[in-house]
Amino acid sequence: MSIDLAGISKATSASATGSGTASFKSNSAAEQGDRFLTLLVAQLKNQDPLNPLDNAQVTSQMAQVSTVQGIEKLNGTMGAMLNQIQIMQAGSLAGKDVMIDGNGLTVGGETPARGAYEVPQGMTNVKVEVRNTQGAVIATLAQSNTSGIQTFTWDGTTTTGKAAPGNYTFTVTGTAGGQTGNLTTFAVDRIAGVIPNASGPRLSLAGGSIISLDAIKTIL
Repeated sequence: MSIDLAGISKATSASATGSGTASFKSNSAAEQGDRFLTLLVAQLKNQDPLNPLDNAQVTSQMAQVSTVQGIEKLNGTMGAMLNQIQIMQAGSLAGKDVMIDGNGLTVGGETPARGAYEVPQGMTNVKVEVRNTQGAVIATLAQSNTSGIQTFTWDGTTTTGKAAPGNYTFTVTGTAGGQTGNLTTFAVDRIAGVIPNASGPRLSLAGGSIISLDAIKTIL
């Protein structure tokens, strides 16, 4: 005579279907272990003296419950360790420039603004156009036609002089087969710090954005 662990799990799953969020908590290894012990005590009190519980089976089933609880604790510990490792790795990126999706340029201080773009094979007449918040082109920068990921800098000089500190955008165009089209652009920003987060560390950028590690395309 033994206790059906599978039955405990199935009963838990069935209650989860109809009970909403709270029922999911009862599906934990700790809750299953509590139910197992409750059933064990009840069966010990009401067992048939001529057909008592098998000590070997009870011991085996208790070991299974302990194993499940141990695995659940191990998963939690490993998750916490992984998060700490990610935070340490992210911390090593502080002060580095990274390339992310976007087309923003930030002018301020002595460091020129940087951007990046991807040039397809055979593209010519590649140029960068910097725009202000009204969308007007305030600077045009001729670029190399070399294929692949390319970066550029802009010191803030416009057709009428120096641009005021602030945020700008840029577009990149090129010609291929007689047709002019837009190229894929990337923003370049510096990692200012690391923000711990339960789902993984976040990176704060000098330009004010907050991103996840997987948002980084390239470390420059």
